[in-house]
Amino acid sequence: MIKTISSSLLLLCCLQTTMVQAETYPKVTLDNDVMQVDMFLPDAEKGYYRGPRFDWSGIIEKVTYKGHTFYGPLHEEHDPTGHDFVSGPAEEFGMYNPMGYKDAKVGETFLKVGVGLLQKTSNEDYQFYGNYPIVQAGSWKIESTERSIEFTQALQTDNGWGYQYSKNVELLPGKSQMRIAHQLTNTGKNTIELDNYSHNFTIIDDVPYGPDYSVEFPFTSPTDALINERAWYKGNKITLDKPLLDNALWHVVHKDGGDSSLNGATVKNHKTGASLSFEGDSDITHFIFWAVERAACPEPFIAINLAPGQQKTWQTTYTFSAQ
Repeated sequence: MIKTISSSLLLLCCLQTTMVQAETYPKVTLDNDVMQVDMFLPDAEKGYYRGPRFDWSGIIEKVTYKGHTFYGPLHEEHDPTGHDFVSGPAEEFGMYNPMGYKDAKVGETFLKVGVGLLQKTSNEDYQFYGNYPIVQAGSWKIESTERSIEFTQALQTDNGWGYQYSKNVELLPGKSQMRIAHQLTNTGKNTIELDNYSHNFTIIDDVPYGPDYSVEFPFTSPTDALINERAWYKGNKITLDKPLLDNALWHVVHKDGGDSSLNGATVKNHKTGASLSFEGDSDITHFIFWAVERAACPEPFIAINLAPGQQKTWQTTYTFSAQ
């Protein structure tokens, strides 16, 4: 049975809600009898994430499979309006140049897909971590079943920008797999040129990212690379010699574009025997790896170029494993 929910009625709907860090955030649990996914729901007043950066839909709190847990909050103390207070495969549209930002004057607005209408606060280049005021949060239509949920958002401006966006998160029947499918349609008069990526904030069994992990890619490093004096990128793997502690890693693991065979990665926790892998069906423009102790983040970037009326669809499949 399909349930339809408007974002203004999320707290009154029949989807499950739970207590998270002493506050009540709208939430749903998907279950296919193999694995469970606890997911926060977008809500402009009560949502777990209300920041100006990431797509509000499909923010996953955790995945549970065979007694193992995958994902978790990036920060120990939570700020719902902070730009990166998310978890799981959080996605961003327009990390370098959101829709309408360059043409907007200071005080005018621009569009951030999955968020809403934001205000430009200076003539500086767009900063993904910027605290841009949200003038109008986009409303959401939400439909769910026991093992799937779909989010749809549509926004239009007076100066020619517009889109309709949907994200469907589905647990595949009888499998430890989750598929995230997207559809973006240009409903405006201007051409949409955006980058999109998933930050893939990954932690497994709450073990801090460090020497107990390895991250594997479907491509290899041209040369052995030492990252921040703590990690090695050799062959198709990143491994650590010592704990990260308060340090961070950042490395362009694939600087050139490539076909969809390069759109994937595997994060393994060798201490607990659990691992997570993903495969996307879109060509990539480049691939970045970022990490702190609370998350290892393989980040494939894709390009979105849509003339008025055009549409793009893409999907990523996540597989969860345990020894």
